[in-house]
Amino acid sequence: MKYYSYLLLILFLFPSCKEEYVGQYPVDSTIPGKVTNVEIIEQFGGGVTIRYDIPNDNDLLYVKANYQLDDGRSMEVKSSLYANTMDIIGFAKEEERTIELRSVDRSQNESEPVIVKITPKRSPIYDAFESLVAKSDFGGIQLKWKNEAQADLTILVSKPVKGSSLTENVQNFYSAAQDGLGYVRGFPVGEQKFIFQIRDRWGNATDTISGIFYPKYEEELDRKTYWKRWNGDPSIPYQRYSGSYEIEKLWDLRTMAYTSSSNFFHGPAGVAFPVRFTFDMQQTYTLSRLKLYQRGNTWAYEHGNPKKFKIYGHPLPSARVIATEPENQWHLLGSFESVKPSGLPLGQRTQEDIDKGANFGEDYNFDIDLAIPVRYIMFEIEETWGATEMFHISELAFWGEPTE
Repeated sequence: MKYYSYLLLILFLFPSCKEEYVGQYPVDSTIPGKVTNVEIIEQFGGGVTIRYDIPNDNDLLYVKANYQLDDGRSMEVKSSLYANTMDIIGFAKEEERTIELRSVDRSQNESEPVIVKITPKRSPIYDAFESLVAKSDFGGIQLKWKNEAQADLTILVSKPVKGSSLTENVQNFYSAAQDGLGYVRGFPVGEQKFIFQIRDRWGNATDTISGIFYPKYEEELDRKTYWKRWNGDPSIPYQRYSGSYEIEKLWDLRTMAYTSSSNFFHGPAGVAFPVRFTFDMQQTYTLSRLKLYQRGNTWAYEHGNPKKFKIYGHPLPSARVIATEPENQWHLLGSFESVKPSGLPLGQRTQEDIDKGANFGEDYNFDIDLAIPVRYIMFEIEETWGATEMFHISELAFWGEPTE
């Protein structure tokens, strides 16, 4: 008897689970009218935009489209009663498709389907794939591609597993940029085979293409031992905010990671941009990449931390900003722009922002097409995060190939 009492208590406390209906409960079974005057108003990569007239039903809720993707998956797209257009998306190939349009009312009654034939343009993955160019670079390869549609793409890089027919993923690049750029690093000097493929967010994928590449040697420069202040270009006098913020702090191997110290190079205040400074590496290198550590903690991605800057180099001390002889002109090595991970407005930041900007440093790559052996370096800061008339940097690190 006691057993049954417990059982009844459990049933009372835990009634049978049943999924609750969300939305208005049906009040009628009247089928709404169909959409009319359906037309295709735009064809784009992977889809089309259609326009239609909604039925004159007082309790109309939305219009939906049902169709299948290239791989057979069913798709359903909905548009509210306040709109009369709909994007039909997710296709890979340019071929005729069939979609079914239905209007749905608040009682979840559905109209008879309206059958529509559409022919979307092929997915942007194919244009991007055809534009993809890979070349050997320092420690790996450089990739460039075009994405005119600015679609969300994934560029997959893999390599064969030695001694088997399998492949292993090396790196993925997620990008909607019109001009895509990526670097695969960490490989030794010598022959390497890489395999490439591009996918979109619906899982559509191109074929694969492969190539043989020869990564170049790179090493981190010994900045603490060799780098020194240099002011050989009379157009770029040495300037700093005060004696507490000398340029030597850029190469003392001390960052502001996880601290609020004053270990940073601070440029003068009230100087119109662009602001320049120079130094001598005392060794000649073909530079491959750099890491810039911002003035950190609450200063990350604001105040005088560089947002847009250029780096120039020259093998000889004859380099000049004002030079009529081409051999004495500073050589552009790269143009760079700092990107805040969170995308938050000025004055707001996340821990990821602080980590990337100050604790771990921002990574930038020199374009191998612009690379030449250099010894003397000129920074040209065009804009800071806080739009200030001064700048500050905690630490710099370079990688490259030494010139014998």
